Amino acid sequence: MKLKDRVAFITGASGGIGGQTALLFAKEGAKVGIAARSVDKLQALAAEIRKIGSKAVVCRCDVMKNEDILNAIRTTVKELGPIDILVNSAGIVSFEPVHRLPDEVWHRTIQINMTAPFVAIREVLPSMMERKKGRIINIASVSGKIGLPYRSAYAASKHGLLGLSKSLAAEVAPLGITVNNICPTFVSTAMFDESIQKWADETGKSFKEMSEELRNKVPIKRFIKPEEAAPLALYLASDDSAAMTGQSINLDGGFIMH
Repeated sequence: MKLKDRVAFITGASGGIGGQTALLFAKEGAKVGIAARSVDKLQALAAEIRKIGSKAVVCRCDVMKNEDILNAIRTTVKELGPIDILVNSAGIVSFEPVHRLPDEVWHRTIQINMTAPFVAIREVLPSMMERKKGRIINIASVSGKIGLPYRSAYAASKHGLLGLSKSLAAEVAPLGITVNNICPTFVSTAMFDESIQKWADETGKSFKEMSEELRNKVPIKRFIKPEEAAPLALYLASDDSAAMTGQSINLDGGFIMH
């Protein structure tokens, strides 16, 4: 029970890495506020969490709207107590060449992947600073470190998230608060399937051909599973990681080795 009686707030919890992380945190004793747009999926996850004896608060939240983020966090605090662990997992992949990248896609990608985490961090930080403890975990991407074709908005948003995290980590380290990023590569989710299809469309390949090409770029020759990220998030949320902050940890099957 590494997280016994701690309160975690997780965006993007209706599936993928966010959902798997919420479930594992609950198994380790955390009370969780789970936020996403899909209330039905959140309710199903909350039912699983309650079956294992933990508490869950369902928060409908569209991270395009800053007020939704604030309301979800405040609801969680009201129901469960101050946030000890923040996991920013909500994300979106945009996939256009720069010369055809619409303004609305650029702004949406930056809002969801970078601004929304900032808004959530700013809201939970004063309480963490007052209590001199806290864990902030951002689900970033290897695209925060390298460039891939047709992903300029996505890469910009994830590079920005890593920069925000590093500066914040330096600010709050003396207060017992850690800030770290998990940087996956290709993760098997519905969102990634959409990305594969768009990549295939841009290059004139089939979905199957594009999937195989991307899989072969990963040294372990497969995509990352969402449940493989949850144990790393658990480590970063626990007391075991007290000396680790300002880090961006690759979970990428050897895709980039630095």
